[in-house]
Amino acid sequence: MKTIAIIGLGNRGAMYAMHLSRYGAKIIALCEKNPNLLQQVQNKYNVPAENCFTSDEEFFAKGKLADGIVIATQDRDHYGHCMSAIDVGYDILCEKPVSPLYEECAEIDRRVKEKGILMMVCHVLRYSAYYDKIKQIIDSGVIGDVVSVTQVENVGYWHFSHSYVRGNWRREDETGPSILAKCCHDLDMIYYLTRKKAVLVSSTGSRKLFLPENKPEGAPKYCLDGCPHAKKCPYHVSKIYLKPTRYTIPYMITNKRLITQKAKSSMKDFKKALKTSPYGRCVYECDNDVMENQTVQLKLEDGVNATLTMTAFSNSCYRHTRISGTKGEILGNDIAGKFKVNVFAGKRKKIRFGLLQLLSHLGGDVEISKEFIELLKTRKPSKRASLMAETMESHINAFAAEESRKTGKTIKISDFIK
Repeated sequence: MKTIAIIGLGNRGAMYAMHLSRYGAKIIALCEKNPNLLQQVQNKYNVPAENCFTSDEEFFAKGKLADGIVIATQDRDHYGHCMSAIDVGYDILCEKPVSPLYEECAEIDRRVKEKGILMMVCHVLRYSAYYDKIKQIIDSGVIGDVVSVTQVENVGYWHFSHSYVRGNWRREDETGPSILAKCCHDLDMIYYLTRKKAVLVSSTGSRKLFLPENKPEGAPKYCLDGCPHAKKCPYHVSKIYLKPTRYTIPYMITNKRLITQKAKSSMKDFKKALKTSPYGRCVYECDNDVMENQTVQLKLEDGVNATLTMTAFSNSCYRHTRISGTKGEILGNDIAGKFKVNVFAGKRKKIRFGLLQLLSHLGGDVEISKEFIELLKTRKPSKRASLMAETMESHINAFAAEESRKTGKTIKISDFIK
């Protein structure tokens, strides 16, 4: 049985603890600065007290406590935690993005190779049945050579307000740009599906709504302080968290723990937290600065064109994919659980997926957990393994997109990475 250490026990870290334990690994060491969250996970998996830490320095000072480590801390903490894990000798499963700085990503990549560490990054869409099937169809040659890829990341108005206006990913200087934090998944899929690296990258972006000048007259700093616009405002916290719609109900459930910072809390605790928490603020009175809308254009190897569009303004969270080949096309909507394959002058078919295959990043969270356990056992990466070396492609393209957005120039990748 392979053993796992986890640093960071927020929603993602706790979720990986559940899946890894369920599929045969033993959670043997934990590090989390919030003692309440630490205690809950420690009790759930019977982790020895001597292997539980609130200090990352003390945690890494104990040396290698397990076969592998999950790094699920905040984005700007990943670099330090990855470097410490590499020095100790852990094989690593790291949440994306690896770092909001190109130099830090390059240094981690270099050190992993130098030390012979196996490092997977949580590009979980690779492991979903939905994208796995699209990859199989492309590789079969039935649609011919891929000539263009269009990927649209519809973030969802409620998800964007939670994570990128009120939440942890709202400021570039604290985490990173939204095109990296949210869409490195999509940039990774463009590379994974085509196996073509970017040659040129250009990008434009904008902020339009979540600005102080758009704050309605009389709106208080915190929604629950009696906002006169509560009935009409789609971003009022009562609609996002307390009286969720069928679109937002997952967020009430999964983020109650995050907002209260308690392992277990009542609805009374939840409402009280929303009166002082950053998540309870009026969306027009936050310190956010990341892009709400952004488009990235990529010229890939062999003349393949790709476009990624991210928008905050959609009713649901979903991705729309269009892949054009010389013999056919693939058209898909992941939240609908289906895609079409149209072969020119040939057969057309629809591929559908069940409900269980659409949950938890389309099932990718479960499958990447299984794959990490298998990697620890065999030390042989699969063809879909999201290793650090491959992750560099998506991250470089995100960094180049930001350089282009800020300068107005098209970025030549060979010059950018020198």
